[in-house]
Amino acid sequence: MIKGVLLSHGQIAQAVFEAAQRILGEIEGIKMLSVTSLSAVDIYRRLEDTVRDIEAEDGVVILASLKGGSGWNAAAKLAKTNDRIEVVSGVNLPMFLSFATKRDKIPFSELAETLRKDAIRGIDVLALNS
Repeated sequence: MIKGVLLSHGQIAQAVFEAAQRILGEIEGIKMLSVTSLSAVDIYRRLEDTVRDIEAEDGVVILASLKGGSGWNAAAKLAKTNDRIEVVSGVNLPMFLSFATKRDKIPFSELAETLRKDAIRGIDVLALNS
């Protein structure tokens, strides 16, 4: 099973995870890490430990809240040393639901791009005057 790490500022990861579980039921193989009040070195170490602890033979997708932020930078650094890690930014509920439901159906090599597309598809503006 491809596993995931929700990496965010504050409680974003926890909130996304809990909302997804209300929709889908129990979701396994997910860890959460908040980068709030952590140094860049501490974020990298905790993320490295988290990825190692989940023992994901099929790969790990790190779903980060903010591209260019301290969590993203740590995830990018870690991914450069391991070809079984993908990093996607801009985590939102549609992205995570896509991950939870498609990770066993789509090859690891295609999953990150699918998540990006599904996250974008979940963003829209209601046009009342059209």
